This record gives sequence, C-alpha cells and structure tokens, in this order.
Amino acid sequence: MDQRLTEFCGKKFSIWNNDGPTFSLCFETFTFVLAPFTLLALTSAFYIGRLRPPDVNLRVPSPFNIRRICTAITLVITLGVFIKDAVLIKSNIPAVLFVSYGTRLVSLLVHLIFLWRIGLIHFDYKRSPATVVLSWALTLGYYGVQIERMIVELMDNVSDKSTLDSINMIVDLFCVAAMAACQITYLVTLLHINPKYRTVSILSPTEDLDNLLSQSHLLDSDRYSDLASDVPSVPETCPSDSASCLSSLFFYWVQPLMKKGSKRQLNREDAVYSLPADLNTQQICHSFTQTVDELSTKQLIENQNTSTPPRILLKSLHSKFGRWYYTLGLLKFLSDSLGFAGPLLLNRLVNFVDSNEPLANGCYYAAGLFLSTLIGSMLATHFDFQVNKVATAFKSCLIASVYNKTLQAKPVAMAKYTTGEITNFMSTDVNRIVNFCASFHQFWSLPFQVVVTLILLYFQVGVVFLAGLGFALIMILFNRYLAKKIGEYNRSMMKNKDSRVKLITEILLGIRVIKFNVWEGFLIEKVNSIRSDELKSLKGIKYFDAGCVYLWATTPVIISLLIFSIYSVTGHDLTAAKVFTVVALINMLISPLNAFPWVINGLMEAWISINRLEKFVMTPNFNADEYYNDNMPHEKVVSLHNASFSWNVSKPLDVNDQDSNQQDQLLCDISFSIEKGQFIGIMGQVGAGKTSLLSALCGELDKLCGNISVEGHKDGLAYVTQEPWIQHATIKENIIWGEVFNKEMYEAVVECCALKEDFQSLPNGDHTEVGENGVTLSGGQKARVSLARAVYQNKSLYLLDDPLSAVDQHVASHLYHQCVAGILRDRTRILCTHHTRYLRNADWIIVLEEGQIKKIGTPAEVLEIESDHTEQVEGAPASANNSDPSNSHEPNLLTSLVQAEEKAVGSVALSVYKSYWIAVGSCLAITILLFVLLMQASKVVSDWWLSQWVNANNQSQVPKSLSTIQFNISEGCYVFDQPLNLAQTSYTVLLKGTGTVSTPTKDSAMWYLMIYGIIAAANSIFTLVRSFSFAYGGICATQTLHNKLLKSILQAPVSFFDVTPIGRIVNRFSSDVYTVDDTLPFMLNIFLAQFAGLLATIVITCYGLPWFTVVLIPLSGFYYYTQHYYRLTSRELKRLSSISLSPIYAHFNESLMGLTTIRAFRKEQMFREQNLSLVDANQRCNFSTLAAQEWLAIRLQMMGVVMVTGVAFTAVIEHQHHMTSAGLVGLALSYALSVTSRLSGVITSFTETEKQMVAVERQSFYIHNVPHERAPSGDGVIHRDWSTKGAIEFRHVSLQYRPHLPSALDDVSFRIRPGEKVGVVGRTGSGKSSLVTCLFGIVPLTRGAIYIDEVSTNRVPLHLLRSKMAVIPQDPFLFSGPLRHNLDPTGQHAAGALSDSKLWIALESCGLRRAVESMGGLDCDVGERGKRFSTGQRQLVCLARALLKDVQIVCLDEATANIDLQSDALIQETVRKCFQNRTVITIAHRVETILDCDRVIVMENGKLVEFEEPGKLLRDPSSLFAQLVAKSGLVVN
Repeated sequence: MDQRLTEFCGKKFSIWNNDGPTFSLCFETFTFVLAPFTLLALTSAFYIGRLRPPDVNLRVPSPFNIRRICTAITLVITLGVFIKDAVLIKSNIPAVLFVSYGTRLVSLLVHLIFLWRIGLIHFDYKRSPATVVLSWALTLGYYGVQIERMIVELMDNVSDKSTLDSINMIVDLFCVAAMAACQITYLVTLLHINPKYRTVSILSPTEDLDNLLSQSHLLDSDRYSDLASDVPSVPETCPSDSASCLSSLFFYWVQPLMKKGSKRQLNREDAVYSLPADLNTQQICHSFTQTVDELSTKQLIENQNTSTPPRILLKSLHSKFGRWYYTLGLLKFLSDSLGFAGPLLLNRLVNFVDSNEPLANGCYYAAGLFLSTLIGSMLATHFDFQVNKVATAFKSCLIASVYNKTLQAKPVAMAKYTTGEITNFMSTDVNRIVNFCASFHQFWSLPFQVVVTLILLYFQVGVVFLAGLGFALIMILFNRYLAKKIGEYNRSMMKNKDSRVKLITEILLGIRVIKFNVWEGFLIEKVNSIRSDELKSLKGIKYFDAGCVYLWATTPVIISLLIFSIYSVTGHDLTAAKVFTVVALINMLISPLNAFPWVINGLMEAWISINRLEKFVMTPNFNADEYYNDNMPHEKVVSLHNASFSWNVSKPLDVNDQDSNQQDQLLCDISFSIEKGQFIGIMGQVGAGKTSLLSALCGELDKLCGNISVEGHKDGLAYVTQEPWIQHATIKENIIWGEVFNKEMYEAVVECCALKEDFQSLPNGDHTEVGENGVTLSGGQKARVSLARAVYQNKSLYLLDDPLSAVDQHVASHLYHQCVAGILRDRTRILCTHHTRYLRNADWIIVLEEGQIKKIGTPAEVLEIESDHTEQVEGAPASANNSDPSNSHEPNLLTSLVQAEEKAVGSVALSVYKSYWIAVGSCLAITILLFVLLMQASKVVSDWWLSQWVNANNQSQVPKSLSTIQFNISEGCYVFDQPLNLAQTSYTVLLKGTGTVSTPTKDSAMWYLMIYGIIAAANSIFTLVRSFSFAYGGICATQTLHNKLLKSILQAPVSFFDVTPIGRIVNRFSSDVYTVDDTLPFMLNIFLAQFAGLLATIVITCYGLPWFTVVLIPLSGFYYYTQHYYRLTSRELKRLSSISLSPIYAHFNESLMGLTTIRAFRKEQMFREQNLSLVDANQRCNFSTLAAQEWLAIRLQMMGVVMVTGVAFTAVIEHQHHMTSAGLVGLALSYALSVTSRLSGVITSFTETEKQMVAVERQSFYIHNVPHERAPSGDGVIHRDWSTKGAIEFRHVSLQYRPHLPSALDDVSFRIRPGEKVGVVGRTGSGKSSLVTCLFGIVPLTRGAIYIDEVSTNRVPLHLLRSKMAVIPQDPFLFSGPLRHNLDPTGQHAAGALSDSKLWIALESCGLRRAVESMGGLDCDVGERGKRFSTGQRQLVCLARALLKDVQIVCLDEATANIDLQSDALIQETVRKCFQNRTVITIAHRVETILDCDRVIVMENGKLVEFEEPGKLLRDPSSLFAQLVAKSGLVVN
C-alpha cells in the first residue's frame, strides 16, 4: 500500500515538508484539491439539474458575467499549464499531478456551466445558492498554498536551477497569481447583492409559475430590445455607457445589435443604438456653436486690421475636442511599438529552428508573439474606435455649423454661395475634414514607424540598409510632387462638382418648365459638359494615385533586391533568420511608406475643405442691432428715414452717385412711418421695388444709409411672400408651424383663409400631407396656406406681398374682408397688390417707381379709376364656400404622398455587381482581376525564391535526387527524369545546355540575384498594368452610371418629382456619385489586394508548415461565420445611413428655399433643432455602423492572434520532429505576422466595398425602376407640316392623376379653331391647369384623346409635341446664369447683332428692356433661380421666351397674375399683336384679362360647363361666367 501511494505521489507520502513548502505535494492534492473541488463539482451539478429553464430571457446581471469570465479564465490557465507541464516540459510527472489537474479542470468546467445556466434565468437568491458559494469558498485555500509553494521553491533553488527551470517556475507563479486574482474578483462580486426582477422557483414547475411566466411580454434578453407596455420604460441610452470593463474591451455590448441585424430587424432608423453621452448631438453641437461664437467675437476684436486667416473652425475643434483627440496618440504609440515585437521574435524563433536551443525557448518565443499581438491588437482596435468617435463628433458639429450659418448670415452675403456649393459643404467637405481625424495621427505615427524600422534594419544588415533608405527617400520626394498635383486636381474637381450639383438642383426645382419646353436634351449636354470637366480632374487624381500605388507596391521587392544584392556581393552570408527578419521589417517599412501618400492626400483634401468652410463660416452674420434703430418714434410701428437698401454686399455708396443705378433693385431715400393698427397699401409697376421694400423691413437687404425702425422685429414679422413657401408636412403642421395648438384660433384662421371646404374635400382633412414646397397644391391653395400660417403666428406686424393675385377674384374678396380687414383688423398691415380696389380702405398708399417713393397719400389722392373697367368692393364679399378648392395641378393626394425612401433588404444583389461590372467593361474587368492575381503571385514567388536561396546556403551539397538531369540533345529539348528544382540548379544548365550540374558555390549568389531580379521586373510590370487599368476602369464606371442616372431622371414623368423629395434625388447626384467616383474604387482596390494577399498568406503558410492546416480548418469555419454574421448587420446599417442622410439634404434644401420666411418669423431656433434631430438620426446609424465594425475588428484580431500563435507553435513542434527547414519557417512566419491585418482587411474591405456598393444599388434603382414618360403609339412618324394651323380638339377627355382619386377632368370635349384666342376661367381647382397639362402630355389621359391639326397627340413623340407649343407657366422659373441663356436656352438665337436685336425686341415687347439695360444687358447674371428679378419680372421673362419661340399654339397659365394692371394691359396688347395668327389659350383669375378673347371656356369640378363668346355669356345672367364676373366685383361697361 505504501509503495503504491509512493508511486502515486512520486515520493513517500507526508503531511509536512522538512524543507521547502509547508505541505507536501500529495497532501496538498488530497486536502486542497480533491475534497473542495469535488464538492464544488457535485453542488454545481446538483443545481444544474434542478434549475428550471426559462421561457423568456432577461439581461444577465453584470456580477454573473464577471463570475463566468473569471471561472473561464481560470479554466483556460489551468489547461494551459497542464499542457505545458505534461507535453512540453516534463516527460515523467507523478500521477498525483494528473489527478490534481483532472479534478480541477472537471470541477471548473461544471461550475462554469452552472454559472452560465443560473445567469440566464430569474433567480430567488441575492447572490447564489449557499451550498455552491460555500463549496467555492473552500477552493480558495488551494491558490494560497500554491502561491506559497511557488515562491519558496523559486527562492530556495534559484542558484541550483538552470535558466530554463527558473523561467518555468516564474511562468507557473504568474499563472497561479492570475488564477488567484480571478478568484478574488469572483469574491468581490459575491459582496454585490443582485436585484431581483421577480421570484422564480428552482423547484418543480407549478401552474402558478407557468401562468406568471406566460404573462411576460419581454421580447429579448438585453436592454437594447423593445419592451412591452407592461414593462416600465427606461430612458433610451447607449449600452456602451453602462458596459462593464470586459464588455467594453471586447465590444460585447454590440452583440444585441448584431443579433437584430442577423434577424433582419434593422429596418428603420430608431432600431439602432442611441448615441453615447459623449456624442450627444444636442449637447456637443450647442457647446461647439458657443465656442465658435466666442472665438469669432474675440477674433474680430483682436484682428480687425490683419489679413491673417482667423481659422475659427480649426481653433474651435481644437478647443472642444483637442484633449480627447490628442491623448489617443498614446494608444497609437503603444500599438505601433508592440508591432515591432513581431520581427524581433520572428528572428529569435527562426534562429531557434536553425539551432539546437531547448524546446522551452521556442515556446517562450511563441508565447511572446502571442502576447505582443494580443495586446497590440486590442490597443489598435480601441484606438480606431475612439478616433472614429471623435470623427463622429466632428461631423455633427460641422454640419450644424454650416446649417446655422445659412440661417444667421447676412442674406446679401449669402447670395455669393449657390445651393450646390452649400450642399457640397455639408457632404463632401465635411466628410473630408472628418477623414482628417485618422490622417493626423498617421502623420506622426508613420515617420515613427519608419525610423524604428530603419534602426532595426541597421542591426540586421548594417550600413547596407542605406540602399533601401535611399530608394525610400526618393519615393517620398517623388510622392511629394504627386501629392501636390493631386491637391491641384482636387480643388478643380470640387469647383466643378459644386457647379454640377447646383445645376442639377435647379433642374429638379424647374422640372415642369423643362418638360414644357423640351429642354431635357440640352440640359443633359450641359450637365455632361460640367461632368466632363469634373472627370478630367478626377482622371488626374486617379492616375496620380495609380502612380503612387504602382511605386509603393513594387517598393518591397525593389528594396529587398537592393539590400540582399549589396549584402551578398559584399561577402556576407544570408541566413534564414536574417533574410526573413529583413523581409518582415521591409514589409513594416513599406506599410507606412505606402500609406503616407494617402495620408498626405487626405490632409491636403481636409485642408482645402476646411479653408472652404472657414471662408463660409466667416461670412458676416446678420446683426439686428446694427440694422434696426431701436429709437422708435412715439406710437410708431415702422419708421424709415432717408434709408437706402441694396441686394448687393455693402460698400460705400453715394445715393446721388451716377453709378447708383448699377445696384440690383436699389431702394433710394425711403422715408415714411406707420402707426399701430394702420393699413398701408404699396403700389407700383413690375420691378418698382415693392417686394424689395418688404424684404428691407425684414432685414433681407443690405442697408446702405439712413435709419430703419420696426417694432417687434426681435419676435418676428408675419411675412407672406409672393411665392408661397410650404414645407413637406401636413397642412395642419404648416399652419401651426411650431406654435401651441389653439383649437378656436385654428378654426378661425381656417375659416378666414377659405380653407374649410378644402379640408372637407381632402381624404384626411388638414392632416393630408403635401409635397415638397407644396408642389401638389395649386397656386391659390399654397397662397392661402401661407396666409393662414402667418395669421396663426399672431404677430403685431403683417407684411403681405400680393397674396390675392394667386386666387380667384371672389376668393380674393373673401380673403380681404374676412382676413386682411377682418381677423387682422387690429394689426398693422402692409399690403402689396396690383388690385387697387382692395386699397380703397387703406390709411395710406405708397407708390413706388424705380426704387423710390413716387407718392404717399390717402386712397382718394393716389388711386385713379380706369375709364373702361370699374372695380368695386362694396357690399359683402362673395362666399368662398362655393369654390371647389381642389388641386389645379392634380387632385389631392392621400396622406402618405411621399413614400419612405426605398431600401433593399439582405445582401447586395448580384445584379448590382453586374451593373458595375458592365459599367467598367467586361474585358477591362477581367484584365484587372488577372493582373491582381499575377501581381500577388509574382510577389509570393519572389519571397519563395528567397527561402530557396537561404536553404541552398545552409546545405553543403545538393541531394542527387533533386539535381540529376538527363538531356536528349538529338530531340532538341530537355527531358527531366525528375521534377526540376530551380533553387538547386546551376544557371549554366539553363544558359549553356551542358549536361553537368554544379552545386551552389560562391558564384551561385549571382544566379539567385539574377532570378530574383527577373521576378522583381515581372512584379513591376504586373503592378503597373493593374494600377492604371483599375484607375481607368473606375473612371469608366462612374461616367457610365452618371450618364444613365441623369438620363433616367430627366425622362421621368412630373408625377415622379411630385412624390420624391428633391433632397433624395440630389443625394444620388452628390453623395452617391462621390462614392462611385472615389470611395468605391478605393475600397474595391483594397479588397482585391487584401484578398489576394490573404490567399497568398494561407498558401505560403500551409506550404511551409503543413500541420498548420489543423489550426486553419476550424478557424476558417469561424472566420466564415463571423464575416457572414457581420455582413448581415453592416449592409443594413449602411442602407439606414444612406436613407437617414437624404432627409438632411431635403431639409437643408427646403430651408434654403424658405430662408426669407424662416428669418422673418424668427424661426431659426426651431429649424436648428429640426436639423439636429435629423443629424442625430443619421449619426445614430453611423455610430452603430462603427460599433459593428469594431465588434468585427476585435474578433478578427483575436483570430489573427490565434493564427500567429498557431504558426509559431506549429513551427516549434515541427522543428522538434525535424519536419521543416529554417527557410520555410521564416517564410511562413513572415507572412503569418501580417495575417491579423489581412484577416480584418479582407472582411473590412469587402464589407466596406459592399456598403459602398449600396451607392451603385441606389443609382441602379433609379436607372432601372424610375418610370419613364410614354412612348408614342403607332410608328410615331408625323408629317413635317403638322401643327402649322393650331387647331385643337378634346374628345371625351378624362384625367385621373392617381388611382382611387376623383377625376381632374371628366368627359371634356371641345374644339378650338386655328388662330382662335380662347380664355379659360373657373373656380380654384376646377381643372383649368389640367387642360394645359393634358395638352402637353405631362400626365397621360385616363380616357379620350386630344387632336392637334387632326392628329392624335398619342401618336406624336413627346419631344416633338411639346416643341410645337409654348407655355408661360403659373410659377415662373429661371436658371442661374446670363439672361441670354434664359431667353434662348438651346442657343437658337446665338450671340450676334441680328440675334441680339430679336432678344431686345422681345424684352421691349414685354416692358423689360429698361430694367435689363440697367442691370448690364443680355449677359447680366439673373442670380440663382432668377433672384435678381422680381416675381412679376420673371413672368415677363418667360413671356419673352415664348415670343421668341416660333410655334402655332401658345398657352398662358396665370402669366400675368403678379403683374400690375398697367403692365397687364401692355402684355395683353403684346399678345394680341405678336400672336395675332396663333392659337392662344389664356388661363386667368382676372376675368378682365380674358374679356376680349374670341371664346371663353368655363370649367367646374373637372367638367366643361360653358364654351361661348364672352359677350353672349355676359348677356345671360344665369350663365356661370356672368356669375363669376358679378362675384368678382367687376363692372363691365
């Protein structure tokens, strides 16, 4: 028995040790291992069986997670020490140690299962079952006695043991200490009392318990999941704010988000994480704005007389985020430093394989590789995460700054920036500055890596490293030139990009005018012309980038060739350790050198962009205190004294100067005052300055001199613009506009603005959604909604810019009596109007002429009654309830007018990749892929050749079996008895064809160098072709996709633009085009290189260390699962990011269009909050994308650590069995060191490529799915003399804009004779404009047909049909640029004396010649969307455009609504004279406009009710036309 116990214990059993540790090993095992650990296993197993599995999951409490992790770490360390002792170190250990290890491993495993199980369910314990806790506590003694044993043995035997034994004991001590630390942490968690969610029995299931569980409606097991109504709601926070240390370290807090993505539940913006506290959009933007304002004020005080750029944005970013951002450099420094441990340990490990060092040394080198890669990977991942968080904060603040500046800047100063420029500020420029975050730390990190690498190279090859250094320096100098050229091309490209986005935005805003005038082809050419200039710059950027890629991709081989050539020729021997350490160091050297061009490029792009933003942010703000004079005269509301204003930027001006007429819309020497409650009328001809005067009161003009005082300007002025601005929202939201809802007030406003019956006819009443800028409402409806919004705001001063001209006369009468003279009777009102009858009750009337006050007086003093037409307003107004306020453009739409933006689900479809493949070109794409593989293959062959060279140097002779070659000269070719090994064959065999074979000698170095040089040359050629062909392919793809997208959009029907926000389309042409231009090719290039590199790494590693495949196979499965799991989430997040970005652009464009209204009402703060809300939604998606990326990165880094460690230990094991050579080990390890970056690089680059491919997906959707306008029926062949008469016939025409909506036209039939002048009247929404819409084919007919000169319009191609007619639209639109191009966009009247005379005649006929001459002639810039002209003048320009168009049919759709009566009479005379023999259809609200027509069409509810001469209809009092004339208050003599 004693003998067996002695054999079991390894020596005689005893309790005490006479020397050394207190207890014997055998006693320790029985007392401190077998008893407590067995008891722990039994109690844990008992409760595992008793614990009832739950039917629901709740979040696992943090203490249980910590206990799980501590137990798991202890289990892993125990297993590792066992493997070390049993397999690597000791060949014969006593059985007692096997029992000790086995007991502890089984016990810890069972206890871990117990912890996992109990943590998943609801529990009835404050900590854990008492018996389990007690059993666990008994195991603590083991760790104490083990630490004591290790310390005593180490101290007593330190001088007697070898270095290897001492190191082994130190490792054991640290392992036991780590396990003890885990148990202490476990103990600390027991002191924490866990919260009880509810009681759950661990006894037998009961019916009551089943009922209790069935009542739970919790949906998921984490705080991120939605909770049912019966669960108390908690404030929505980001899980990262409350995540534990280990959860933060390994990004476990992201796991719930990944689960949602894998279940395809990420289908809306609010399904993602909220932003963490340090990225709260509201807080950081508010704080940043304060910092910008403070620095701006300080800068103005300090540098008033200096020309130094203030750099406000840069200083603000530094002040706000500097400390956070700069301290991240420490993580970067530590991560880079640990990266150098790889080559050093590679050197030691290869030396180990090439020598007879003890096995333990190899294990320690492998362990060192494990620790260095593990810690370095974690530091790098968290550095990336934190830097991207700073970038997210940058983006929020910069977008907010750009948006705030548009609201705060002086309107006249903002005029020099176009919408396209400002849109690019928010998209491209902000993104470039955000990219600076990573580039800055790379800027100092890369030189640091280069310097350290060069020092290590010096220690390996001495001064020979200078050859590689010299070549690298040449590359850096050359790269400086390339970076400079790239910067120049970037500036040029951004300028062209601004112009293109600006033009496309204008096209979308004026799409109706474009369709009416058939300008699609002309505008496609114009956009493509700008795009061509943009692509020229892009080509320069891409080709110079390709040059950088070529140079730095070939640099590793060239530097290796230089160093090894010189080192070998100078008489040094190349060893495996030296060669592959140098190769690893060169790869480390090339990585920063290769990245440096991109870093410099990124910094230059960021610098260019920040300069653009700095210039914009420094635009002077509107200062109300400087503009307005608060010294208001007593009882005055408005007071102006000798005030002069201009739309231009301020400059010294003498009002009496002769050049003063060069100022745009100059108001000179304006003096008047208004008392509270007065009603003031403003009159004047077109361009007299009426709108400018109201704008001056709102602060929209630049005050040149004089004083202006407006009471209540700080609280806002109720300004109703001549062109109503309506937000994309419901009608009710547009009226309330952020104010508190007051039902009584709201109903009164609706009644006085004649909107009551509009709501009754709408499917959802006032909750009906309207399109962007109210495009789905008629002009009259928009005017009334705009007026209702102003009335509801309840301001003290109302500025009404001709709101009555857009509605029928009886509705105008209602608005005047019920609103202007009714609900607003106690308010101060200033009304601009051409309807003089509404000014008879005014207190004063101001008459303007050419920007000056011509006359001020009472109505009796100012008004003149025309002799032929008498206007009267006496008596009660006609009721507006008789009108049918349906949409004149199209009928009212359902609530969900604008659908949610389309979003694909699942992976990017193969059809999207096919679209990009076709856009690149099949032949070119195949060529690119081929040369990517050839480039990587040549690089692999070059490294393989080095390993053969090294192995040859280490062999004294060549095995005969590898070099015996026989030749058959008579056959003229070589016949090999055995496979040829080039590494063992003398070059004389190949060159001279002799039958002798020489073994490697001192001359063989030249042979290896020659072959190495040939391989390097081949690699250089392959890289050159690959780089430039890829750049060319990317340019071809983006050019093709842009052309198709532009063509598809311009071929879409108008109905598509009615339901699609402009921002959504602009997003395709700005962000998505930029992605396809730059980001997608960049990421695709990286992916192809990374994939080829990973493939090469796997092949080389498995070739050099075949047993590594044992580790590779399970890792491959995990790798595939991880990337698939990640991609399910990442692509949905990318789609959500793109979708949530469109509303930002849409809201921004909407704000730009309504700036005047927003600023007048002082609603800037409300719109800032709306913008921040949209930015926050987008940033939530971006942050969740970032979190998912880092979740993937840390797991791939850990996988890379496992692979590096596996390669290292495989090399050690194969060396022990003499299964490998030093050359192959060095080759495999040199590649394995980069496997971590390769693994993450492939998935990250592929995922990023897939995410960027979403831009192609979105473009392809519009290319293939946007509906196109109808094609002609039949053969489409029309006689060339068609439409020379102008006869029009409607045959039973019915029109329905959308299914399930009432008909806009119902069985309309009439015939218009050639050359006849026909007027069209009817109440608002009766279908007047629908007649023109049908005639031009804007909307397809539901039934019936329209004939022009006896030819059905369905047979006529749309471009031909529309080119044969002219229209003056209700909403005039001008493109920015010269007036000449607006009069003659297609260039039919090119510049020349004869053509200019035609243009001047047209302008003179419309009464515009004098105004145009004062602005600089035909080449004067009309401003963005024609802002330099008044609304009436823009209508006259459209009329002049129609006069120049030689067509037989002309349609005037409310063409004179915004023109004074005198100008209207002039225009009507011009129409009669110039269109004498042409068919003219005139739609008018003013009945007097169509009294002299040949016949009149009267429309009601979509039906033609009357079609007769106006005289006959007037003589019949029962006719609807006579009733309309009577209700309008017009008396016809």
